[in-house]
Formats: sequence, C-alpha cells, structure tokens
Amino acid sequence: MKQKYYQLTTLILVIIFFIQSSQRIYSQESLSADTPFIEVNGKIIKFGSAIIAFSKIRQSNRDFDQKTVFSQIVQQLVNEELLSQKIDKENQLTLLALEHEKRSAKAAQMVSKILKNFPNDELLNSAYQNLTEQLKNALEYNASHILVKEEDQAKTILADLKNGKAFEEMAKEHSIGPTGKNGGKLDWFDLNNMVPEFSTALMVLSEGDISQPVKTKFGWHLIKLNKTREKQLPEFKDVKSQLIQNLRQKKINDYLNSLTENSQIEFIGKDIEPNEIANTKLLESLDD
Repeated sequence: MKQKYYQLTTLILVIIFFIQSSQRIYSQESLSADTPFIEVNGKIIKFGSAIIAFSKIRQSNRDFDQKTVFSQIVQQLVNEELLSQKIDKENQLTLLALEHEKRSAKAAQMVSKILKNFPNDELLNSAYQNLTEQLKNALEYNASHILVKEEDQAKTILADLKNGKAFEEMAKEHSIGPTGKNGGKLDWFDLNNMVPEFSTALMVLSEGDISQPVKTKFGWHLIKLNKTREKQLPEFKDVKSQLIQNLRQKKINDYLNSLTENSQIEFIGKDIEPNEIANTKLLESLDD
C-alpha cells in the first residue's frame, strides 16, 4: 500500500516538474485545450480539462495562489482518472449527473455562439446614447431619516423636531437604522434605489422639510430632504462593462423567449412540493 502511495506521489511530482519545465515551450508554440496534459494508464487527459477545473475554482471567488491551485488540479485530475478507470459501468446516479452536465455544457455552447462578437461598437454606442438621454434632467437626492418601530414613537419624535430639537441628534438617539449613528444621513441616491413609500414621501418635500411618519416594510420613517441636484451623466468608460452585460442578457432573453413561444413545454412536476428540491435522499437509491 505504501509503495503504491509513493509511486503515485512520485508520478504527480514528475508530472508537475515536466509541466512547469515545458510551460514556456507550449506558450511559444501551439498550446491549446487539446494539448496532452497528463497520461494515466495510457489514457490522455487534455489541458482543457485543467482549464475547466480552474474555472470552477475561480467562480467560487475564493482567494488562491495560482501555482498552488495548478498542482492541486494536476493531483485532482490524476485521482479522478484513477478512480474512474475502476468503473466498468456507470450507475443511474452517474448517468443522471452526466446528463445534467451535458445539458449545461451544450446550453453554454449555444450561449457562446449567440454572443460571439456581440455587441459591436455601434450597438454599444447607441446603448450609451440612450442611457444619457434617459438620465438628462434626472434628479438625485440627499436626505436623512430616522427609523423607528412604532408610529406613536415617530409622531413623538416629529413633535420634538418641530419644537427645535436637531434632526441629527434625534437620529443618533432613536433611529434603529444603520445610518442612525451618522445622524441618519444617506448618501446621494435616486428614487429607484428606495422602496416606493419612501420615494413617494420624498418627492413632495422641499429642501429642509421633514415628512410626516412614513410606513415601509422596515418600520416608520421621518425623512428630511437636505438637497437635490441634477444627476451627473456617467462617462462611457465607467458604464461600458454594465452596458455590455445588459445587452448580452437582453439578447439571450429575447432568444429564449422566441424558443419558448415556438416550443411545446409542459410542467409535469407541478404537484411536487418545492421543498423536495433539497431531498438528496432521492438520489441515494441511484448510487448502487
């Protein structure tokens, strides 16, 4: 057993050394996803498999050292291949997993095909012009608020404010919101960033006014409008990535809508309880 372990360890170290020493050669020549990466008992694992494994790690948004991850991926692929070679026939769970992965991979392939070279510069510039037109003469607001649980408490605080108490001090003393410690001050915002009840109450205030108690899902608010100003138009470079994302998402949504309209789709499992989606025990019977 120990001998096999040492043989495996030696194999992995040799592979890592070979890869690290030949990286420069591959990069200078024709490294591709089909480049042979590891050979296990005569079975070739392509470099593309390592790239896919790395992409999954990167999607988790974890901090990592690429050199360390590189060696870990080598070991992972070797281990997976060694184990998979001991399976003569896939069980139902494996077949289901392969079916799921194949469907996901084919869908990703189609998305990639749809979005290839999209959007072009003309469409991107047009989207930016539309955005700036929408934002012209739009206002953004600077306000403060006091948030409490009960309406009666809000009314009492409002009476104190009318009697000359400072809004900032009352917010520090009574507000249960995260801005209470800062005197209730909010950063500059537009109305779309607030719940409708808050925005509606704010729209009718003049600078320096304090609202009547306003109920939202968070509790009862007293809102003071400090200032308003015209919203500054963003520069193209600052919104380019978001514009690209929005245009790509719209293209995919439009394509999916057209597919849906021209397809026969029946939700057969409509009677299944939603919480059963977490029932992994249903998979255990397939793992034989």
